[in-house]
Amino acid sequence: MMESLFQIVVLAILGLFGGVLSGLAGVGGGVVFVPTLVYAAGWDIKEAVAASLVIVIFSSLSGTVRNARSEDPVEWRPALLLAASVAPASLIGVLISTISPTALVQFVFSIILLVLAYPTGRGRASGPSAAGKGMSRPLVSLYGAGIGALSGLVGIGGGVVLVPLLMLGFGLSTKRAISTSLAVVFFTGIVASIGYIYAGFSDLVSLAPLVVGAMTGAWLGVRLRDRLPEKAIRLGFAGFMVVTALRTLSDALDIL
Repeated sequence: MMESLFQIVVLAILGLFGGVLSGLAGVGGGVVFVPTLVYAAGWDIKEAVAASLVIVIFSSLSGTVRNARSEDPVEWRPALLLAASVAPASLIGVLISTISPTALVQFVFSIILLVLAYPTGRGRASGPSAAGKGMSRPLVSLYGAGIGALSGLVGIGGGVVLVPLLMLGFGLSTKRAISTSLAVVFFTGIVASIGYIYAGFSDLVSLAPLVVGAMTGAWLGVRLRDRLPEKAIRLGFAGFMVVTALRTLSDALDIL
């Protein structure tokens, strides 16, 4: 009983950490939830990916609701345009996850993060006028579909790539891109979770501590983000992208 209670508390704390990351950086928190379920709860990696996407729904929803009162709320037009390509494409990742290993896609994902980290840190597309100098809308949609497939495959909402894509493709500031990313992550999590549930994932009750922690943490993360300067957020997010890329690349090379 004590071990069970201890595990619940640990999962709730880790969910809180993932939620703070979600609200602060515009990611769903899956980069925390997947290893948490694998290493702290002993789940199989594919079950952890499916569960992570369910938790991501709640963390991103909490952050999106809180963003309505933020100084940098969601830009709904870019959010819906991007979600239209990202969310359906997540089902491709779900399908790939059920029939093949993930090492190659993890490798590609890490390379994409490393390539985008530098322009994100510089803030190349941080003003309204930058939208016309960034990527074309069809190219943004194409990248979005790729992000969606990766999201469904590795159990993250895709926010770590969506934020720089929103900056470079739509000319949003870093904080506005983070808010908008959470809305896209929310829609992606819903579609991908439905795919995994249809494929057989059903262990939803065990996720309660992580869900509660994630929703609370996302709310706190948005408040923290409002108090930090734009440059610090931009550089911190670029650093987070590099760390995530190196960790993902390491995992891929271990499998290969």
